[in-house]
Amino acid sequence: MMLKGALPPTIVIAMHQSSAVADITTTIGYLAALMSIVAQALMPRAKFMKIMLFNLIAVCVSASLCCLAVFSAVKARQHATPPDASESVRNGYNSDACAVSGVWLIVMIWAANTLRAWRPMELQDTMVAFSIFSCVTMTRGGMFITVPQGLDFINRLLKGFLLGFAVATGVSLFILPITSRGNVFHDIRNYVTQIDTLMQAQISFVEGTSSGTAWTGARGLLHRTRTARSLHDRDSTSTESELDVQRKHLTTALTKLNALHGKLQADLFYSKDELAWGKLSAEDLGHINNLLRSLLLPLSGMAMLPEILEMIIKNEGEHTAEVFELPEEHTLRVSEIQKVVETLHRRLVESAGMMMSGLHYTLLLLELTKRKTLEKQNNGGSDEESRGGKLDTLDPDFASKFGHELQEFFSRRKELLRALASLEAFSISEMDDDNASTDGSQRPVASDSEVRHEFFLILYLDHLQDGLLKATLDLIKFADSKVADGTMKRNRLIFPKQKTVLEWLSLNADTKDDPVRRRSSDVDPGDIHEEHGHEHFPDPEHMAPSNLFERGSNILRHISRIIKSEESVFGFRVAAASFSVGILAYLHQTQDFFIRQRCIWAMIVIVIGMNPTSGQTMFGFFARIAATVVSLVLSFIVWYIVDGKTAGVIVFLYLANVFEYYFWIKVPQYFGAIIVSIVTLNVIVGYELQVRKLGLEVGTSNGQPYYPIYLFGPYKLAAVAAGCAISFFWVIFPYPITAKSQLRIALGRGLFVLAKFYSCMHTTIELWLKDELGNVQDIQSASYKLTTTRHKVFKEVMMLLNALRAHSHFSTFEPPIGGKFPKPVYDRIIAEIQRILTSMALMAHTTQNLDVIAVDKGALDPQDKWLQKIDQELLNIKHVEDPAFSAFVALEVLRSVVSFSLKELLRCKGLGASAADPTPSESAARQAAWNWGFRTSCRSLYFKP
Repeated sequence: MMLKGALPPTIVIAMHQSSAVADITTTIGYLAALMSIVAQALMPRAKFMKIMLFNLIAVCVSASLCCLAVFSAVKARQHATPPDASESVRNGYNSDACAVSGVWLIVMIWAANTLRAWRPMELQDTMVAFSIFSCVTMTRGGMFITVPQGLDFINRLLKGFLLGFAVATGVSLFILPITSRGNVFHDIRNYVTQIDTLMQAQISFVEGTSSGTAWTGARGLLHRTRTARSLHDRDSTSTESELDVQRKHLTTALTKLNALHGKLQADLFYSKDELAWGKLSAEDLGHINNLLRSLLLPLSGMAMLPEILEMIIKNEGEHTAEVFELPEEHTLRVSEIQKVVETLHRRLVESAGMMMSGLHYTLLLLELTKRKTLEKQNNGGSDEESRGGKLDTLDPDFASKFGHELQEFFSRRKELLRALASLEAFSISEMDDDNASTDGSQRPVASDSEVRHEFFLILYLDHLQDGLLKATLDLIKFADSKVADGTMKRNRLIFPKQKTVLEWLSLNADTKDDPVRRRSSDVDPGDIHEEHGHEHFPDPEHMAPSNLFERGSNILRHISRIIKSEESVFGFRVAAASFSVGILAYLHQTQDFFIRQRCIWAMIVIVIGMNPTSGQTMFGFFARIAATVVSLVLSFIVWYIVDGKTAGVIVFLYLANVFEYYFWIKVPQYFGAIIVSIVTLNVIVGYELQVRKLGLEVGTSNGQPYYPIYLFGPYKLAAVAAGCAISFFWVIFPYPITAKSQLRIALGRGLFVLAKFYSCMHTTIELWLKDELGNVQDIQSASYKLTTTRHKVFKEVMMLLNALRAHSHFSTFEPPIGGKFPKPVYDRIIAEIQRILTSMALMAHTTQNLDVIAVDKGALDPQDKWLQKIDQELLNIKHVEDPAFSAFVALEVLRSVVSFSLKELLRCKGLGASAADPTPSESAARQAAWNWGFRTSCRSLYFKP
């Protein structure tokens, strides 16, 4: 990847050593190298071609507009010049021509960057190319004496841009081509690997919990967490405990899995656009993605175990009274609880082994891994149990054996029953003797008011393991079906659907959540302010138009809405920042200074790197300057290590580009600084080689004096610093757009969308209780529609969470004017939203994948909801082997998680200001609505009418 990425700018600079190429572009040849970098040849083929199409259209439109602008500027010059004027007046400075050029420049930059903010995924780099072309042309627009002179410059500039695009296209398509399908296959393999890492982290956490005194104490499972918290409270300066380390490993593994899942969605979107030679169609890849999503939810729920423990202790630990025990009683209870822990740990290991065997078998059948790789893994694994016990992924009869092992795993749930049967910790001394069973295995595990957390958490994990194995079985069945129907027998041409091709020019909004958007220059992290569907709401200020005038004048409202939009404001700020430098090209006293000192580069830095918030801009200010210093040093090394010899300079320039593209690939979050660094390196070296090739006379014919590299490099550094400083000024002037304010606005929208997801979840559970969900395969059923809507809203919430985290990160780079920003409070709120989202998604997933059991087929009478009483036999140990029993327990745990998280949300002091400043009554109403919703949707699962 690094070797490929470094090729386009190096090839362009090398090509300009040929007179055939140098005579075409002359003094603007180094801009071709800039365009070869902006084109981003490392993008997957379908995405590259789509954005390249937009690039070509944008540059051609920019060239056309520049032709019109030059024509109008020349006509303004001719109109303002007297017929008897001297030659110096005719060819000298003309204020009218400069004024016309300046107006054109402002309008073009504003329009381009408004579109850039509107659709950043497709139009970010496209509008950067448009803006650069406009800046380079229009800053010289007031100097053109005749129209042919201006058209000749535009022609050379357009050829230079197209040359850079052509080289980037050739490298992208013919040298180590990258496809979205290839990225999807790579993502799936990494997905399986990361699942294994996550499961091992989960096992390590439980194993660590089960060792030593972890599970001892009045609450068993909670003891270690409580002990770690108390030690931390006593000595906050102490090093991290083993529990904290294991929890961080688990959280990190889940974060990486979520990032992989997001990348998979982005690659899948563009894989539909590709003409490919392969076996699996785009529909097959989409089905695999859906099956992997079925794995992600249970894994996310299992990874919440440390948070659930912390939550229980934080909310109820202080209410637990210590009970005096004799030493013999304490020892006996510890040994009995240890049996439960060992059973849980053993089942986790077994389920992880079975799941990984099934996933490897799926990869093998779908030809995403090689048979030799699995043979090495099987031969290298010393732990038979960790490989799934009897299961062999190379066995042709693997599917049937996996199903048999799965049934045995479910039947071994009775081991948990034996471990729980004699536990005094789960007995209920408060119950009357009439309700207590004499048989230990018949004792209920819950009283009227208290849920036995340990027992519930054990069954909660057990239920999620069942879900993982069932999802794995679905993947195995899918892989077998692809082999059975002949899909995997031969390769074939796979064409994109006609609908997909027609959507190419639609700028589909679904691409906004693309996590690979960082491959475009820095923009607002998540288009969080766009109100989807706002135009469908009734307009309180206007009735429906009733005549031709009212319908025709409606266009004025659309224009007004565009001008006052967030996107238009950003476009105006970029235009103002650019014109702060560009105005030097239109004033008599500074016009020569602008040309001679190459101030155009400050404008280019502004249009490439200006960001919507001050935090991003301040971070980018220091990052870009640091990156430019690195490029300056590299350019000196490249030039002087071979004593300026052209052939050696080109070779070492390629090596320097390889070095810088390493950071492009490895740390893409610093994309903006990296691209400025790469551009700086190639412009410095390319300019020196250009002047050497053209000669000093031709090389300085554009009015720019020649500087040796030891002077030209610092000039570039000064231009970058000036551009970044001006960008920052126009982000905070006339009023600042801070990451803090964007975070607050995004948080309010995030809570609103989370409420929408809750509505979907509540409706799903309600229809499940009424047995009205229907078959999810039927597109007309409520189940299908709810699932589709839930997935859409879930994706929207995830996108908003990514935006929230990005804004929270950039808020650290903003000065604490008027007081420090409560970043920890906002981070806690973001974490609680994530936890609530995962819990509700699991609740809907659990109910939708269960048959209607233990519930009356008729609807529950709302008047009876307060009269329902719990059946003491419902939550009885004897039901532990029933999958529905653990499902009910999982729902209760998830309900408790949502309840605790909601309380934590309301406890955060900054919540009121974050959610659009609700009044206390509004906050109480929200809390009451949530509490009522969860009572009616979840508690009814355990009650009979």
